[in-house]
Amino acid sequence: MARLLAVLAVAASAAAPISLAIRPGPADTLTVIATRETSGEDAGAFSGTVSLNGSPAEARVTGQAERSGSRLRLSLTLRYADIPADWADRFRLGTFDYRLRGTVGGHPADGWRGSMPWKDVQVEGEKDNASKFVRLGSLQITRFSLLESEARASVSVRNPLSFPLKLAGASYRLLANGREVGSGEAHGMLLHASQDNTLDFPIEIEHAQLLSAAGSALASGGEIEGRLRGELVVRLAGGDIAVPLDLSGRLDLLSE
Repeated sequence: MARLLAVLAVAASAAAPISLAIRPGPADTLTVIATRETSGEDAGAFSGTVSLNGSPAEARVTGQAERSGSRLRLSLTLRYADIPADWADRFRLGTFDYRLRGTVGGHPADGWRGSMPWKDVQVEGEKDNASKFVRLGSLQITRFSLLESEARASVSVRNPLSFPLKLAGASYRLLANGREVGSGEAHGMLLHASQDNTLDFPIEIEHAQLLSAAGSALASGGEIEGRLRGELVVRLAGGDIAVPLDLSGRLDLLSE
């Protein structure tokens, strides 16, 4: 999820950067750091707007420009809630166009526009930051019998954007004590805007694998180590984005 949000917000960078890094913030913000060679701009406070892929919708950004020799480093902060829905509608998989307009130290900031491949965008601490947006609620065996067993995972996904996101689906595998014991799919979900969304994932259990993984704990009830791995697929007009799932917790063996 962190990478998806970075994809929608990375336009807050500068044009023609030599390097570009995104640092998710402690709250519902992110910082974009862009560095380029330039001799015509001074350091100082930045204030302006940014747009993505030719969108007429602009987001206001503020930050600081710092010079080191011939290199100018621009650090900008953007709130996820300020990202326009039109940016998501204009998303495309290969590259993005961006335009930054504003002033540095009261003087116009020129030339901060261009195109860049998504693969060149660095998201710092991406795996650690994922826990800010995707969390495991619970893992439970909901039914156990000689003929059929089922489990259910509850996953909380935070959407800090001001517009909803459609999930084309999810596919996932359940591991118990390191052994794969089941799998499942879910379809047609929606992440409502500006809130935590609880997603329920049904899981079909393989009896033999569960018995091997849980052993005597299955008969006596209790909990064992559980892990949910897979991906969520976010559907945008310009293409689908896969968001990895890798969540660990305790698997409750007490069926309802």
